[in-house]
Amino acid sequence: SVPTESRVTAFQSYAMGVGGTVDGTDLLVGTVDLFADEGWTVPDAIEERAAAATTEGNAPVVVGRDGAAEGIAVVGDQPREDWETVVEMLDDRGVEIAVLTGDSEEASATFGAHPGIDEVFAGVPPEAKAETVRQYGAGKQTVMIGDGTNDAPALATADLGIALGSGTALAADAADVAIVDDSLSSLETVFDLAAAANVRVKQNIGWAFCYNGVAIPLAITGLLNPLFAAIAMAFSSLLVVTNSSRSLL
Repeated sequence: SVPTESRVTAFQSYAMGVGGTVDGTDLLVGTVDLFADEGWTVPDAIEERAAAATTEGNAPVVVGRDGAAEGIAVVGDQPREDWETVVEMLDDRGVEIAVLTGDSEEASATFGAHPGIDEVFAGVPPEAKAETVRQYGAGKQTVMIGDGTNDAPALATADLGIALGSGTALAADAADVAIVDDSLSSLETVFDLAAAANVRVKQNIGWAFCYNGVAIPLAITGLLNPLFAAIAMAFSSLLVVTNSSRSLL
């Protein structure tokens, strides 16, 4: 038999789902709260399954027809396998760690229970992530790690944005660093490179200050031969360039 096309005569997008009328049948897909707000009935069995899914860290999606819920789909993300190792590594470095997620408090309870995590911001909508990073990072140097399109504004807001390899193109464009292999363990290399680069910059600035601190007073007093000053300046520049070109790790 040839399938017939369904006719959609109404459609409504909600903050927590969608609804509409298809072939004369009213449909609603979303959270249990959405069904309650719209006055649709939800059987106890579906409510219990939704509550259990939320506790397990998953997102329940209820499906209903003509004023009553008839089924539920459970979706969710699994934490990356190496997240605890990375948290411990950052904690050992004295980094203050906060988790920023759109999931509920119940779903993010695992992160909140970890001793290395200082703060968990749960239930944060995509449009509020950047502002959360801005407020939380006030007076601090902030690093944001993410991989989704919704993370892009927050990645751009942080002092350093790091996008994971599996992330969207928008996240990669907004970030300052993109990890190609998509492994959280690579964050240790990123932090090692950043620390080594910071040391290298301080070395070059220190040498420049030392040179100028000696050369300028001698030049002012007329004790420094101009030819010697030119040679010393060239040597100073060569030293800085050579130091900068050395491998960081």
